[in-house]
Amino acid sequence: MSHSTNKRMTMEEMIDSLIQQISCMQNYAQVESVILDISRKAAVHGLPVSQCFSKLEITIEELSPMNLTSTQWSCFRYALICLREKASLLRKYRRH
Repeated sequence: MSHSTNKRMTMEEMIDSLIQQISCMQNYAQVESVILDISRKAAVHGLPVSQCFSKLEITIEELSPMNLTSTQWSCFRYALICLREKASLLRKYRRH
């Protein structure tokens, strides 16, 4: 499901959408593609990128492995790695 660009998503809607997308992923390349697109999506909807990263990270950390398949769990763990790497790069970029 895609959202039209004239309807702004709230932070919660965007995070829910990202969680849903990642839960359907089958491999790390798909996960990485979604994570790399967060900055663009946040900008389109007027949301602060760093807050999107933080909120998504917190939401993923709160997921229980008991409610997920092994593929979903693995994809969410990989998403955390990607998020932390991207957030670190953003912090370095802002310092310079």
